[in-house]
Amino acid sequence: MLRLTKRNYYSEEANREYWSASFVKAMLRCPAAAMAMEPEEPSTALLVGSYVDAYFEGTLDRFRAEHPELFKRDGTLKSDYLQAEEMIERARSDKVFMEFMRGRKQVIKTGTIGGLPFKIKMDVYKKGKRIVDLKTTRNTEPVYKPGEGWVTFADAWEWPLQLAIYQTIEGNRLPCFLAVITKENPADLAVIEVSQERLDAEMQRLLDKLPYLDAIKSGIIEPPRCGRCAYCRRTKKLTGPVSLAEYEKE
Repeated sequence: MLRLTKRNYYSEEANREYWSASFVKAMLRCPAAAMAMEPEEPSTALLVGSYVDAYFEGTLDRFRAEHPELFKRDGTLKSDYLQAEEMIERARSDKVFMEFMRGRKQVIKTGTIGGLPFKIKMDVYKKGKRIVDLKTTRNTEPVYKPGEGWVTFADAWEWPLQLAIYQTIEGNRLPCFLAVITKENPADLAVIEVSQERLDAEMQRLLDKLPYLDAIKSGIIEPPRCGRCAYCRRTKKLTGPVSLAEYEKE
């Protein structure tokens, strides 16, 4: 297996050889889109989150240098990234939040789940004590998820599942936390512990689904389309009229 480093962690070779939380979540959202693996231009929302991540990782200067699109012609930050600066300052002002950001940053580990190779990169890892995943989000209000109804903002993005994968690969059943900063003005903060009961349930859900997902990844099963995502809209081919009933609310 490929030996992973920060330089090659996101490479095509690494993504071919290893499963990851990001790939699992993409497969659960839309297998067809996940398998297409089309490169996407980073959105402003994604760059704001990456800006905050880079600060806590200690690589903000490099991130700024690699992303000139953050700046206006006069060299000052665009308003979205000024907001990211305000989010950082809000987090820095809170002792509890900053305590949970203490530890090794962007720690890479590999292992197996259900017999399949997985890779993880933990935002904050305090050996023997905890795993923390830093998240930025619009707000902490419930989110409507088609087919499931109203769920928490964390469940909408499958963050408990992501932490369950981290915990399993790390191997010591450490307590797992979400360190959340919202993009509101002013930003809200939260440090959320995901219970062991919930982590176990998420891992069992993954183990139940992995054989099916692996069959899709291996080309045994044609990847189904969700019919709602950008990939499905872009590649949709009409075959004729459909009934209005197909558009009724679930």
